[in-house]
Amino acid sequence: MNNKKLFSVKMRACKEGEHISGAERIIEEGFIPSITQNLSERALNHSKGKPDTINIKIELLEKSPIPIKTLPLYEITDREKYSLKEILRALFRKAGIDESIGFSIYKALISGASPAATVMRGAMVINKDTGLRLEPDKFRGIRASYMDITEKALNHLKKSTGKNYTSNMRDAIILSSKVLHHKNVVAELCVSDDPDYTTGYLSVKGLGYVRIKDIKPEGLPKGGRAFFVKEELNIKQFIEYIETTPVLITDVGNYCCLPFPEIVPLIG
Repeated sequence: MNNKKLFSVKMRACKEGEHISGAERIIEEGFIPSITQNLSERALNHSKGKPDTINIKIELLEKSPIPIKTLPLYEITDREKYSLKEILRALFRKAGIDESIGFSIYKALISGASPAATVMRGAMVINKDTGLRLEPDKFRGIRASYMDITEKALNHLKKSTGKNYTSNMRDAIILSSKVLHHKNVVAELCVSDDPDYTTGYLSVKGLGYVRIKDIKPEGLPKGGRAFFVKEELNIKQFIEYIETTPVLITDVGNYCCLPFPEIVPLIG
């Protein structure tokens, strides 16, 4: 972006106090009007309904974004031949996460991970060895923010993924690439809380971002994110990175559509 001043633009939409949708961009000043309109239209056309409140926040970035590359992205072409349990078990193993811990977190996400069994606005932070939750606010979690992708990298992503490209994929790969960029994160599990969107993912350090169709039953309005981290994580520094450090995707990793048996050897 040629060292010009950059702005963070964030949208959050709510209905009767409940979070419906959110999105954000990192852009140059001249794009503020068009991006603001785009995010407003996105808020007004969400499957979870019309919001009664749309907040848009625009702020000048004080720090230059960290340039990073996306995780490699995998599509499972024969998902219907394998159970969700088989797929998640293999990926948890790759991440060094005991399956009892991994599946307990998955169940929490699809049941409502907050103490009130409601959807959290942010993510859980899980000690991968003990399963203990580390986020200070168990109702809110922590929210990944200040992230985007350059136009050049986005065009690369669209070209490589072709007909499989979606705006949900775009947002997810940006977020997960930022999260996994941290040295003490080993995996991220995501299940959308959108009742009409049943494709989720499990990103694993050393492998990549694996999209998983039918990760939850259709019509279920529950979901969320979990970041699995190493024991030595400094939670205060981690929250500062996730919530306030700008990151910009400038390059895109490989995109592969493979049957699950061909992904398994990559998992090891």
